[in-house]
Amino acid sequence: MARARWPFVLVACALPCAASAQLPTDAGQVYRTYDIAPFVQRHGAGSQRHVVDWVLQETGYASWHGDVVASLSADATQLKCYHTPAMQTRVAEIAARFTEDAAAPHRFSIRVLGIGSPSWRNDARALLDPIPAATPGVQAWIMAREEAAVLIALLRRRGDCQELPTGPVLAGNGLPAVLAGGRKRPYVQDVVPRPDAWPGWQTLGASCDEGMMLDVQPLLSRDGTAVEAVFRCRIDQIERMAPVTLTVPTSDGQRVQVEVPQLSAVRVGERFRWPSNQVLVVGLGLVPWPVPGQNTASSAAILTDAKRTDVVVVVEPRLGSSP
Repeated sequence: MARARWPFVLVACALPCAASAQLPTDAGQVYRTYDIAPFVQRHGAGSQRHVVDWVLQETGYASWHGDVVASLSADATQLKCYHTPAMQTRVAEIAARFTEDAAAPHRFSIRVLGIGSPSWRNDARALLDPIPAATPGVQAWIMAREEAAVLIALLRRRGDCQELPTGPVLAGNGLPAVLAGGRKRPYVQDVVPRPDAWPGWQTLGASCDEGMMLDVQPLLSRDGTAVEAVFRCRIDQIERMAPVTLTVPTSDGQRVQVEVPQLSAVRVGERFRWPSNQVLVVGLGLVPWPVPGQNTASSAAILTDAKRTDVVVVVEPRLGSSP
């Protein structure tokens, strides 16, 4: 009897599997692939994820998780898409922007400068042509390459200017440039009972991450006349450690000092578009500058030297045909 049931069980499982292989086409969805091998070969294994990320940002995440059944994936050679013909047109345009510079790869120079005072804005006012920025406190400008060189020289001559790192960082077309650095700041967070060991209690340590992460992903338009860039910045800084005296939970009532961190955090997410023959300058405003060597106080002390700096980011397109 048991052996007689096997064919019946296998057929019953196969039917829903066959049905699920028929993808819905109620919105006219079609399956297409796009060659992204030139981009991946140039930038290395795993770089296909940047193409997928840009498609999702450009088309909206909701377009891929709504009522229309859709799919988007990529490997080292192909971007694979299942969606409506209208969406396929947009995906094809984006994929081409990542691959069409194979003969003459484009680069983008990115500089990060911290200036102690925002007074530089008055000195450079004649050079600054403003463009919109969405984040409160953030400003953006565009200028000619020659004017950008003048601005950088003006800022670097100031005694309160520091560049991080020294010199520009290069990003490939469609490839993010990430400038990051930080450290963990240990501190005493609490006191907990320890009856199995003298003196009957112990301190509980913890740590806070302090640092900066800047992510700029530029991508040239298909006709080469404009640049779009996704701009993300995360800054975390410990302003001070507030001391608190706790009574130890033992019979002798000892008192121990612990610390409560006072944190300052900045989160910036922007997307800019500007002419490819010009330079983008982004001012983040007076934000924390948690650069190692700048804040030297120990974690047990009040960090009176926690800095605020006017952070300026300069993005200069260096197209394949440019010098």
